Amino acid sequence: MVWTIAITRIKLLLQSPWSWAGLVISVLLLGFLDLSVEKTANATKIPVVIVDEDTSEYSETVIERVSQNPAVAVSVVDQEEAQNEIETQKAAIGFLIPEGFMEKVQKNDEDELVTMWLSTGTLSHGLVREIFASEVKRLSSNSYGANTVLKTYGKSEKLDAKEQASVWKDAWAYSDKHWKPVPLMTVDYKVGATKEKAQSVEDQAVSIYVPGMLVMLMLFSFLWNSWPIKDRDSGMRSRVPYSVGGFSVYWGGNALGVLILQLELLLLLVGFGWWKGALVVNASTVIALLGYILFLNALSLLFAYFVHSNRTWQAVTLFVVLATSLLSGTFFPSDELSSILEKAAQWTPQYWIISALNQETLMIPLVFVGISIFLYGLSTMKAGDNA
Repeated sequence: MVWTIAITRIKLLLQSPWSWAGLVISVLLLGFLDLSVEKTANATKIPVVIVDEDTSEYSETVIERVSQNPAVAVSVVDQEEAQNEIETQKAAIGFLIPEGFMEKVQKNDEDELVTMWLSTGTLSHGLVREIFASEVKRLSSNSYGANTVLKTYGKSEKLDAKEQASVWKDAWAYSDKHWKPVPLMTVDYKVGATKEKAQSVEDQAVSIYVPGMLVMLMLFSFLWNSWPIKDRDSGMRSRVPYSVGGFSVYWGGNALGVLILQLELLLLLVGFGWWKGALVVNASTVIALLGYILFLNALSLLFAYFVHSNRTWQAVTLFVVLATSLLSGTFFPSDELSSILEKAAQWTPQYWIISALNQETLMIPLVFVGISIFLYGLSTMKAGDNA
């Protein structure tokens, strides 16, 4: 009986072709908005062109590491195109890595290692020059350290060619490891989307997909759970106590139908986010999101019990979705708000689900499930008493 009611509710919610299209369109719209934000963020980066004539392991390493810096947008082109980009001011600065670059670095010959071209239309030369020079200096310092070790240790031990190569490689790797030292001070992780978390992922691409996904799941949950209001207006609620199974079967079946639709929407959003690379999908992520939609279903169902008109329900939906999304810190660090608003953020479900996704913990989803069971029971008893 419960499944029959659930299937009937799904059919009622998706009886219009636009309802089916809305599921797909919402996912595509979210993906489009995320892409727009990402393009805007990339447009603020400093354009840099690099010509790699050496095509060696060292030159590729420099290009890769410079490209990982969030302040620059690197393009690898030929010399003619690079000079054209500089002359037309499409690029702020250009670098030419000549043939023999790796060999000169390994021999600690730093004369004319790289040629640099400057555009006259930007003031960011110094920043980019320091970024590029630091990566070249890193390789040069590693090679200098390895050469020094080999010169000192190799003479005393009388190593053959194979052993010398092994010692040089180990010394180089040891030196390179010290370019990423362990910090002298550690910071305890702070729950939620905070500045500490934002700084730790500053080298990642800007994305609003996950925050947008949480908003979309909450919005559809509230929209779909308007059925108690409609059934009350149509007189369905007054006839339920005399039906087979009673009120609890009716209430649970309809809630199950909405939950199934939520799972379908979640599957679309997670699948698209995984395909786009905006969401890391693992067991903890799936469990956290399942706990989140279960909580949203129970919460919106309880809210619907207290609302008596569709117009009021629409206002409640907009207020809850917008208020919790803005306060939660999902779109910007919550500790940039005032202390009062920061404390208020900790009462939003988005705040805690972001914390669960960041920490990959199961404790928060389990708490969501426990609260959901309580809210389901409360709404069923309250609505049953007034049926």
